[in-house]
Amino acid sequence: MKFQAAAIMAATIAFAQPAAGQDAPPPYPEMKERVARDPLQGLRVEALVGYDRLEGNYYEDDTKYYDGYDGIGFGGEIGYDVAVSAKVLLGAYAGIGKSTQKQCDEIFGNDELCQEAGVAQYAGVRVGFPIGPRSVAYLRGGYSHAKLKLDYDAVGTSADFSTDERYSGYHIGAGAEYGIGGRAYLKGDVAVTQYSTNKTLYDGVNFERVQATAGIGFRF
Repeated sequence: MKFQAAAIMAATIAFAQPAAGQDAPPPYPEMKERVARDPLQGLRVEALVGYDRLEGNYYEDDTKYYDGYDGIGFGGEIGYDVAVSAKVLLGAYAGIGKSTQKQCDEIFGNDELCQEAGVAQYAGVRVGFPIGPRSVAYLRGGYSHAKLKLDYDAVGTSADFSTDERYSGYHIGAGAEYGIGGRAYLKGDVAVTQYSTNKTLYDGVNFERVQATAGIGFRF
């Protein structure tokens, strides 16, 4: 009986072993090796803050006249980047922002005109150039839209009024991003926007906006 039990056990073990020269199948054949994710590609979101200046200017007899006011700009941006080669990234973005810009001036005696920056939106495309495994420099450009709120206080009369002026134009900019761990990164950016003033209260005046911002972003 002992001999028969030993023989049965040996046969069972031999049957369970793979044939000579054959490898045992993997327990989970559908599993694949995980590939590291490129930290410079994909969907991204950002929070931004920085210096914001809006200036109006015009020329008369070869002389430039201008006025402007400064503020702190803040907002957010969303974008998506893909690699088109080992050295070039192509992306699209859209953002929204607000500024603390506000200026009040006395005109026509004691009357007062206050100008306050409203919400601004923008969108565009950018070309990036990797400068390290987690860093990229880029150039960008696109369309911009902004609102300017005007409040006119006519002292001693009922001629007060408030209105919102809207301006559209185009911007160009440049910046860089630096990865700080995980999928987060820091960035710096400079942009210049030229707005059209046709058919507005400031028709004939050139509106130029200069922004220098810093931010923190995250890629998904």
